[in-house]
Amino acid sequence: MTLPTIARALLRVRLMLGLASARAGAGIVLAGALALCAATLWLVVMPTLAARVDMQSRDIARARKAPPPKPVVTTPAMAAARLSAFYEALGDASHSEQIVAQLFDAADSTGVTLDKAEYKPARDANGRFETYTIILPVKGDYAHLRRFSEKVLLAVPYAALDDMRFRRSSASEQNIEANLRFTVFLRADSGEVRR
Repeated sequence: MTLPTIARALLRVRLMLGLASARAGAGIVLAGALALCAATLWLVVMPTLAARVDMQSRDIARARKAPPPKPVVTTPAMAAARLSAFYEALGDASHSEQIVAQLFDAADSTGVTLDKAEYKPARDANGRFETYTIILPVKGDYAHLRRFSEKVLLAVPYAALDDMRFRRSSASEQNIEANLRFTVFLRADSGEVRR
């Protein structure tokens, strides 16, 4: 249908309603308009709604018949894989002297003064791993201390930088005295079997 055709049809309906209202009462016109609306709903809206309801009913029936999706990885398997990855990422406690050598190498290569280090070993019985807390009193400017920290964390990926404390003797002093606290996480040296 084109727009002029629709306009002509509406004009005819209007004229008929106008004539009918002139001949009959307003009640008949109102009843005719309601009957026209009901016919339009019955012929246009109801088939569309019925088709939509049928389509949704088919979708629901298909979804009910489909088997439930299976998880790609079971929760216990995922937990075991994560635990295994954790233990593989730990350093080896039997080679802790190499860690100390890497700390001093990082200090030498970045221009940071490192004279001594404090070590505090600990064991996490529940986690079945060992830790070494290493406190390093270092001296250097901020850029060197930052490069040193980055180099240590890259060279010892199983280490964490837990704390940094800075002190300067005066505002004009370029060198900073800092205490850096690293924690190194290591596999137990005892050969204990992990589950």
